[in-house]
Amino acid sequence: MLNCFVKSFGAVGDGVTLDTRAVQAAIDACSARGGGQVTLSEGRFLCGRIDLKDGVELHIERDAVLLGSPNPLDYPEIETDFWRVEYAPRFNRRCFIYAEGCRDVAITGRGAIDCSGEAFIERMPPDTDGRAFWPYKRRAFPDGFDDNGSRGLHPAQRKMCSLSPARVVFLIGCQNVLVEDVTMRNQPAGWSYWVCDCENVHFHRAQIKASVLFPNNDGIHINCSRNVTVSDCNITCGDDGIVVRAYSLPLYQNTVCEKVTVTNCNITSHSGGIRIGWINDGVIRNCTFSNLTMTDTNVGIDLVLPGNPTGVRLSDEGEEATHVENLNFSNITMDRVFYEPVSVRVEENCRCDCIRNLYYTNIHASSAHMPVIIGRQDCPVQNVYFTNCHFNQIRREEIPDQEKAPHLERDYTLQPYFKHVNNLVLQDTAFTVL
Repeated sequence: MLNCFVKSFGAVGDGVTLDTRAVQAAIDACSARGGGQVTLSEGRFLCGRIDLKDGVELHIERDAVLLGSPNPLDYPEIETDFWRVEYAPRFNRRCFIYAEGCRDVAITGRGAIDCSGEAFIERMPPDTDGRAFWPYKRRAFPDGFDDNGSRGLHPAQRKMCSLSPARVVFLIGCQNVLVEDVTMRNQPAGWSYWVCDCENVHFHRAQIKASVLFPNNDGIHINCSRNVTVSDCNITCGDDGIVVRAYSLPLYQNTVCEKVTVTNCNITSHSGGIRIGWINDGVIRNCTFSNLTMTDTNVGIDLVLPGNPTGVRLSDEGEEATHVENLNFSNITMDRVFYEPVSVRVEENCRCDCIRNLYYTNIHASSAHMPVIIGRQDCPVQNVYFTNCHFNQIRREEIPDQEKAPHLERDYTLQPYFKHVNNLVLQDTAFTVL
C-alpha cells in the first residue's frame, strides 16, 4: 500500500509551524496515485482546514497529534455546489477536516486530533442568562470583522454565528468511511463528527474527549445517512453524545436516516446521551442502540420534536413532517441522570407525521425524574414497549451539578407521565419513586 509521510512533503511537526499545505499536498498526491495512507508520526502538526480525498486513510500514529490552529481564519468557509451551504447548521460552514463526495476514506491511528478549543471560547459572566446550562460561550466576532456567512441573517440568527469551526470532522455524501482508534480532544464548541448523507460508515474504538462545559460540542452527529455503525467508543462531551437526525435542507432532496446501529459504548454528557430528531426533521427509522453505559446526562434517551413559534428559522430547522419508527433501545445502564432517563415529546408548532414502534428493553436508570412520553392529540406516540426496565428515582443532591443544567420546572416527570400515547405496554417494568 502506498504510504505518504507528511514530513516528506515538507511538514515540520513542531506545533508552531503551520503545516496545512504540506499535509494537504500529501493527501492530494496519495489520492492522485490511487489512494493509500497519509501518515503523521513523531510530532505535533499544526493545521487549518484540510480536505480528504478518495482512497485516502489519514493515519495518526501514537506519537503524533494533528493540532488545530487557534487562528479562526485558517478555517475558510466551504465554497461548493455539492450541498446547499446556506443551510449549514448554526449558519457556519467552517470545519477542520472536510470530505465531500469521497469514497473509501478513513481516519485511523492511536494518535490524537487536538482542536485547540480554548482559543474559541470564553467564560460567561456569572449573571448571564443561560450560564447555568453552559458556563462558556463561543468567542464573538472581532471588532470590524465582516463575516460573509452571516450577511442577511436576522439578528436572532446572527447570535448563533462565530468564527469557531462549527464541526471538527465534516463528511458529506461519502461512501465507505472508517474512523478507528483515533482520539479527538479539546473541541472548539463545535460538533466532533458530522456525518451527513453518507453510506457505510463505521466508527470503531474512537475516543471523544470534549469539555462538558463547552456549548454544542456534540459527539457523533449522524444525519440523513444509511448503514452507520458506532461500536466500542468512549464519548465525553458537553452536548449530545450520539445524535440521529434527518435534516435534509442542506441536501438537494429529502433523505431518510436509517439503519444506524450503536453498540458497546460509554457516554458521558451534560446534555442528552442519545438524541433522536429535531425541529421538522424527516424520516428516521430502523435504528438500534444496545449495550450502552451513560452517566451524568441531562436526559438519557431524548426523542424531542421542539416547536418554533417565533417565525425566525433556526439554523438547523427543517421543512418536513417528522416520521420516526422502529427504534430499539436495549441493555442500557444510566446513572446520575439530571432529568428524565427516557423522554419523548411532540411540542406545538412543529410538523409531525408519526412516532411509532419504540422498544425499550433491559433499561436500568437512576435519575432525578421519571420517564415521560408526551405525544400530541393530532400526532400521538404509538406502540411503546417497556420490557424488564427499572427506573429508580434519586435526589438531585446526589448528582454533582457541575454547572450542567438549569433547574427547569418539569414537576410532572417526578412521576412517570404518559399523554397522547396509543398502545403503551409495561412488562416487568418498575418505577421506584421517592
